[in-house]
Amino acid sequence: MLLKLVLASLWSRRVMAILTCTSIGISMLVLIGVEHLRAEVKNNFERTVSGVDLIVGSRTSGINLLLFSVFKIGNPSNNIQWKTYQDIVNRNQVAWSVPLSMGDSHQGFSVIGTTNDYFKYFKYGDKQHISFVQGESFKRLYEVVLGADVAKSLGYNINQSLVMSHGTGKVSFTHHDNHPFRVVGILKSTGTPADQSLYIPLQSIDILHQTQHIHDELLTEVPLGQKYQPQLSAFLLGSKSKIAVLRLQRDINQYKQEPLSAILPALALRELWKIVGAVEISLRVISWLILATALICMTTMLLASMKERERELAVLRALGAKAHIIILLIGTEALLLTLLGSLAGYLLVTVGLFLGQPLLEHHFALYISPYVDLTSVGRFFLIAACAAILLSFIPAVSAYKKSLLSGLKQ
Repeated sequence: MLLKLVLASLWSRRVMAILTCTSIGISMLVLIGVEHLRAEVKNNFERTVSGVDLIVGSRTSGINLLLFSVFKIGNPSNNIQWKTYQDIVNRNQVAWSVPLSMGDSHQGFSVIGTTNDYFKYFKYGDKQHISFVQGESFKRLYEVVLGADVAKSLGYNINQSLVMSHGTGKVSFTHHDNHPFRVVGILKSTGTPADQSLYIPLQSIDILHQTQHIHDELLTEVPLGQKYQPQLSAFLLGSKSKIAVLRLQRDINQYKQEPLSAILPALALRELWKIVGAVEISLRVISWLILATALICMTTMLLASMKERERELAVLRALGAKAHIIILLIGTEALLLTLLGSLAGYLLVTVGLFLGQPLLEHHFALYISPYVDLTSVGRFFLIAACAAILLSFIPAVSAYKKSLLSGLKQ
């Protein structure tokens, strides 16, 4: 009987009820959407680099090493000698290594000197390998591979010729015009900073800064360590055993021939996320404020409707309705409106994610799972329901205090 009364009462005020459900639905849409996006972005951020046990650079802070080696922000405090690199990677605990040399750019995008092992061992996400959408990896001195964002922003295609510039700024007055490179490969979009770089053979780093033109040769004819011993900005390491990672990190940090720093990427990424966590907190606060505003609007609507319902409530009291019946009636209305609005918000988020995910992945290489965490959704529903019940006491008590006589007189 109570449920029938609630439904009949809401139907008689259906326009106001629909508007209230809509406002709560939009609030829940924002709350669930922001929380889901926050969790997914954080997850993607922590998976910017995957499968790498250690990142090694010259002595500096872990955050700085992570920023310039992975996010291409900033510069190394010093370069690493080739002899030092060889000494470390030849240790028994090391399974593979990827050298990185930075310092040049092309129209604002960083140029990275590396080896073909970069495309073999560098991973992102859930240990996904980098793959080519066009072409292949470099095999000669004057060949370059483009990240997805570079090719898209500059409109470059396979076999296109380009020239590198000195320095990492967007504007450079020194160009390496004597050493033009040919595009031989374009990487598939990864949604990581790897998309915003150009990759050239490590041997070509030394060639760039020579005035005379060097003949283009196969990389197999000019192996590293003989004619070319470039200095490195950093290098990535993979260990043969996870147990040996911490010991290898300690040995590198205590390396006597040259001051070095070795960091665990996963720990450094989490530390970096804490620094930018203020934005995350701000989004959460705004979402909760929007939900609170919607619930207050619902309370206002219920209070405003009390004048119209004085006769209805007076009749109920004349029929013997106790205080708890009146309070329960108003509380059930508020709870039903909140649950319907919350459910609508959840459905809007789910449908939006299913429809928007292909666009996000295509244009931004950002994978946002369309499946929202039901634990978080249930928690939000519970908090909203409790808040609605508590706020409904205001109009419920106000309704009960109306005298029976004043209601019957109307």
